[in-house]
Amino acid sequence: MIIMKSNTINISIRDLTKTYQRSVGIQNITTDLKSGQLNLITGKNGSGKTTFIKCLMHHVRYQGKVTKRRYRIGYAPENYIMPDFMPVYDFLVSIGRIKHLYQEHLHLELDEYLNMFQIKHKLHKPIRTLSNGMKQKVNITQALLNNPKIIILDEPLVGLDFKSQKKLVKKIIELSKKKLVIITTHFPEKFNTSRKIIHEFEAGKLL
Repeated sequence: MIIMKSNTINISIRDLTKTYQRSVGIQNITTDLKSGQLNLITGKNGSGKTTFIKCLMHHVRYQGKVTKRRYRIGYAPENYIMPDFMPVYDFLVSIGRIKHLYQEHLHLELDEYLNMFQIKHKLHKPIRTLSNGMKQKVNITQALLNNPKIIILDEPLVGLDFKSQKKLVKKIIELSKKKLVIITTHFPEKFNTSRKIIHEFEAGKLL
């Protein structure tokens, strides 16, 4: 049993539906996502996981109601289109400034994630020269900058080597104790914690 404190961060979802011209992305989803637990969104390809996330982020129009307070959100989409001409360092510093991170704090946070993912040697390389795994590390790093209250990562383990996956899973579990963390994944078994709540999609419906 998970006991929530009064300062729980919450996203309330009621009758959430997203339709396309010839198909239904998701339909009649009602659930609550909360901090203090790890919210795992799982399901087959095409089941509606990414559509669900896009609705939470208000990136698409939808029917129904999504209620959340105005917290800082860190978001790493599955396919993040980054400016491939920019060096990694310049890109991350730009994201930090957009998120209003002061330079001292920005470099402290960057150091943590650059060390965790071992990408310091790529800092001055253009993003286009990175492997898919390295791009994923940069994607996740930009999402976690400035200590967001809500963290949404769409398939964050894809492309990462085994060692990096373990480090990221450990960090995600740590963050989920106080923040609202939402992860879409095909590998829920890798998040070995008793505080995880699995929301499973199949053909646009939450099971």
